[in-house]
Amino acid sequence: MADSDHNWRLWGERDPYYAVLTDARFRSDRIEDHRQNFFESGQAFVAHWLTQFEAHFGPLPRQRALDFGCGVGRLTIPLSDHFETVTGLDIAPAMLEEARRNSAGRQIDYVLSDDALSRVEGTYDFVNSCIVLQHIPVDRGMNLLGQLLGRVRPGGGCLIQLSTKRNHGKWRELRYRIRHAVPGGQAVMNLIDGRAADTPVMQMNEYPLDAVLRLFHENGFEKMVVRYEDHGGTDTAMIFARRD
Repeated sequence: MADSDHNWRLWGERDPYYAVLTDARFRSDRIEDHRQNFFESGQAFVAHWLTQFEAHFGPLPRQRALDFGCGVGRLTIPLSDHFETVTGLDIAPAMLEEARRNSAGRQIDYVLSDDALSRVEGTYDFVNSCIVLQHIPVDRGMNLLGQLLGRVRPGGGCLIQLSTKRNHGKWRELRYRIRHAVPGGQAVMNLIDGRAADTPVMQMNEYPLDAVLRLFHENGFEKMVVRYEDHGGTDTAMIFARRD
């Protein structure tokens, strides 16, 4: 299996905004012309889903929020408009440095992540992770999800997005499996596609929704809302829930 952490660190160094939102406008050589669009998309996303959460579950405490897989701060920054303090977690140091530059003057603490969330302290009123877990192998991702859910304090909530099914077609799926699961496949497929051998790639892992919902239940989430989304040909689930 291709090393998802290594690839994400490379994305952070080479093309951080495009890695967060795979839109050609956000490539490194174009981001300055489209920076406002990038961050406005994050503001709209956060406002929409907080409104959806409170429409279903009532008022949400607004002291502390955690953004897992924060990238360059696209969602972390608008979260700081709604919560007193925010913590952003990411595995890529270059992403964190860019996020800090984007967040000057805000009450945001950017922290290097690991599989144990060892640098995170306490519990939170809201935990967010969107367009992140799909890039992490399922076994690791389920462990991380359990830890994230455990960080939600009673009465608090979360918004979690993950992928459940790749709808690539046979040829594209074969290419995906060679790139991600065959030793050396990433380099070979990059060369076939006319790219540098070490060009980073992104995994789109398939999470079993039944096991995910069971994990929510085991962590004290009795009330959940699941929304289906088509994310570029991949089935994804957007789950928002309150912890009892």
